[in-house]
Amino acid sequence: MTQYILFTGEVQATQAAKLRNALTDASNAGDDIYLLMSSGGGNVSEGLNLAAYMKSLPVKITTHNIGQTDSIANVIFAAGSVRYATSNSSFLFHGVSMHYERQDFIESQLLEQYRIVKRLRENIAAVFATYTGLSVEDTEALMVSGATILNSQEALVKVIIHEVRDAVVPPGSKVVAIGNA
Repeated sequence: MTQYILFTGEVQATQAAKLRNALTDASNAGDDIYLLMSSGGGNVSEGLNLAAYMKSLPVKITTHNIGQTDSIANVIFAAGSVRYATSNSSFLFHGVSMHYERQDFIESQLLEQYRIVKRLRENIAAVFATYTGLSVEDTEALMVSGATILNSQEALVKVIIHEVRDAVVPPGSKVVAIGNA
């Protein structure tokens, strides 16, 4: 049986925990997972952790971009062993940003923050490349040139997805929906 999960939330602690629970429940039931997603991204660590967890599960996971898959959500999407996108969907790539509110740094602390951001970008690129087969260099090129947006056809050419197709949940299927609320 296949468990359908709709994820339209940000990749933040609360939404990531809900998604992790839904993935766990489906896996514990022995169900394959069909993850329909559209996410603007969010917390890099949460996204990397979710993707690694998805890859560890003993069930087939299909991911389907049904709108926009941006930033760290791309790594979650790439964790699917089969990846689809609707014809009007998009994928946004960019470098890693850090938000500091009213912080003062000495030089060594700035260097440390730079190294953290660089490591996160390198981790994202390495994981995405491993999951999709795209080279690390090509993945980094998508990330460091500013915001790069690929449509579904461009994602197909780069083998980020396996097929452009409509998302269809079979009648009578149970769907678990996870969003920002």
